[in-house]
Amino acid sequence: MVKRIASLLLIFFTALALLASCAPSDAPGGESGALTEEEFFKLIEESEKYGQKFDNLLMDETAAYFYGFSGASVSAMRLAVERLLWLKGEGDDFDSLTAGSRYTDWDEIAEICYASPYPYYFEGLIFDVQGKSEEAAKAYASAAVMGNYPEKGLSFRYLAGKSTADLYALRDKLRGYEEEIYGLYRPVLHGYGRSPYNFSAEYLCADAMELLDAGKYAEAMVPACYALRIRPTEPECWICAITAAAYADEAYKATKWLEEALRYHPDHEGLNALASSFVDISSRNGGEEG
Repeated sequence: MVKRIASLLLIFFTALALLASCAPSDAPGGESGALTEEEFFKLIEESEKYGQKFDNLLMDETAAYFYGFSGASVSAMRLAVERLLWLKGEGDDFDSLTAGSRYTDWDEIAEICYASPYPYYFEGLIFDVQGKSEEAAKAYASAAVMGNYPEKGLSFRYLAGKSTADLYALRDKLRGYEEEIYGLYRPVLHGYGRSPYNFSAEYLCADAMELLDAGKYAEAMVPACYALRIRPTEPECWICAITAAAYADEAYKATKWLEEALRYHPDHEGLNALASSFVDISSRNGGEEG
């Protein structure tokens, strides 16, 4: 099933890659009609506020989606700014230039929230600036196919024309956002392989089900959990994750996920069937202990 989904998605990526390679990318967002820096930061702030809201409601996976989106998006722009500074000759080496930054790897930043298009977009921007057109087109296409890609489009290539002083100022502003976000939320990364298909909850659930079929229950929890953080309102994603946790003997996690799922879908037949089975298992275990 995973391969079938990947084949279908590849058609979209091929078409989008062609579009991305032709798209204008050298004007500030305000001039091109694309998302502006101001709108980008407003989006980040709103997402962080939603993270806090769901955190207060003890809806952990939903909060992780919003916090993760904010964090991954900000970290992606900050890493792009540092890459631009490096290309301008700043820093003795890249490690010294990025000292004090939390995440300096595109794969890590993408894993913070696979629903964010910004890690792929800003990685593509750096390829674009370096004249690596094919790599840039693929990265831009991977961003553009995501549901959270802004309808107005993205056009931040003008960042390459900023002075080093302006780039350092923007880097510091972005670091400030990161400190705030990651002070509230600390991502747990599993090293799940980065793929342009990871934006799809269906793809991740299919991967989880294949791992379940292979008896790799703990491993199945990883893509299942990431599926929740892409589409936390989808009951099938919750059922997949709860099933993986139950098979992996992660009773606490399974129960927490079930509680959060039922807050979205209190009357869902499948979720209520899982709740009933959990009650039956708990009752039998209690009877044995008694």
